[in-house]
Amino acid sequence: MSKTISTLSQINIFPVKSIAGVSQSSAYVEKQGLQCDRRFMVTDLNGKMITARTHPQMVKISAIIEPDGLILCYPGLIDLHLTFNELEMKETEAKVWNDVFFAYTTNQEANLWFSSILSTDVQLLYTGEQSNRIREKIQTNVSFADGYPLLVISEASLAELNKRSSSHHTMSQFRTNLVISGDDSFIEDSWKRIRIGEVEFEVVKPCQRCILTTVNPRTAQYHPNKEPLKTFSTFRADENGNVYFGQNLIAKNEGTIKLGDKIEVLESKEKEFYLDSSSDTQEETITSESNKNTDTPKEVTISLNGHLFTGNTEQPLLVQVEEAGLNINNSCRAGLCGACRVTLESGKVEQEDSPALNQKLKEAGMILACCSIPKTDVEIVD
Repeated sequence: MSKTISTLSQINIFPVKSIAGVSQSSAYVEKQGLQCDRRFMVTDLNGKMITARTHPQMVKISAIIEPDGLILCYPGLIDLHLTFNELEMKETEAKVWNDVFFAYTTNQEANLWFSSILSTDVQLLYTGEQSNRIREKIQTNVSFADGYPLLVISEASLAELNKRSSSHHTMSQFRTNLVISGDDSFIEDSWKRIRIGEVEFEVVKPCQRCILTTVNPRTAQYHPNKEPLKTFSTFRADENGNVYFGQNLIAKNEGTIKLGDKIEVLESKEKEFYLDSSSDTQEETITSESNKNTDTPKEVTISLNGHLFTGNTEQPLLVQVEEAGLNINNSCRAGLCGACRVTLESGKVEQEDSPALNQKLKEAGMILACCSIPKTDVEIVD
């Protein structure tokens, strides 16, 4: 027996991956996601995705959706007009995480516009009307979204986060497509199948959160205390330190949804279990102002799997490795998930305490590249 609760209070579309969202009163849902959502993506010249995780200024890019294309805006720049029928549409390789597939080029004007914002040579790619990216895990086409076509979060869940956090957070930090009204926090965790408007959705998995949630959408600055990830780690973390907020969705059919549509729960499930350690958590000052590292930055030699390059004693290893054109597996970029664990063969690093690196791993010589800063020449192996 179905049960009707709550209503759809926000619909957000992100035309270009990692830019600001566009609020809509209605949207057409395709199997690959909301129509126009994440159909464009900025990549390096080899097709690898570039996001606001590493280039937070991207969140200050806004979009106007028009029938024949997009108008993209950034403070201090002339607006970029993208017209669908004027795109180059040359087939080229694109990569989102481990998915490699074909996308399409846009034009040189767009490439130069984004390159000027990011201060590096990039290109803007387009999925085409139908994405060529098929995710085997869910057996459906997906846009340039990280992994799943849609994301839903309830207003009450955000309110619960704000009640626990020392900072105030907004829904725009979490880049969700659908927002649900209601007073029951994390009600979305209990859904297995729902219907909104004309569309039935399968709720497939909780959304793992990363460093991008710590970027202020207005200022494009990272939160100095890694909020909200720090608060999530006290009540929304699994045994590996990964934190979750929101639920990923797959559309079972195509159709229209609109603000005010009721959420019809067709099938429920048990909520995921997260240990709530917030009552036991005490703020600890790792270093006082007088003990902060004031060493003058200097050059060091970094070796990753035998590849040598010159680095510094200011930036995390992960950032320096990427700037050198190399790659280390990563996800949250905040010391929570452990995806960027590497072995420190020699040298010294300064590293924050992290839930993804227990004492046993430390004794085995493991470090997290995302939050380890070299203090001497270092040799690491992934």
